[in-house]
Amino acid sequence: MKSGFFEGAAYHSHQAGEKALKALVIHKRGYHLTHSCKFLLDQLKAQGLEIDGALYDYARELDIHYLTSRYPNAASAPPYELYDESKARGLIESARKILGFVEENLR
Repeated sequence: MKSGFFEGAAYHSHQAGEKALKALVIHKRGYHLTHSCKFLLDQLKAQGLEIDGALYDYARELDIHYLTSRYPNAASAPPYELYDESKARGLIESARKILGFVEENLR
């Protein structure tokens, strides 16, 4: 983020959310073979966890950027042209919200 690598911040935000949610799903012995943060939340909900609607918003926002932050052919332009500081900050905040949820539920 500090170096202006905003597509990298988007990529790592999704990764942080995905890996944290996978850890919680695995901890609860659920199905985790996906890259979708939204689907992982569905799994946790099916396992009896209460999922706040805002958390789904964060997960969906991160999922949108799973491909576009990585691959030049995923959108109409190279990733470095699609991301700016504002978008990167928003995605980092979405990941932080998901990480907070996971931390609370792993205790």
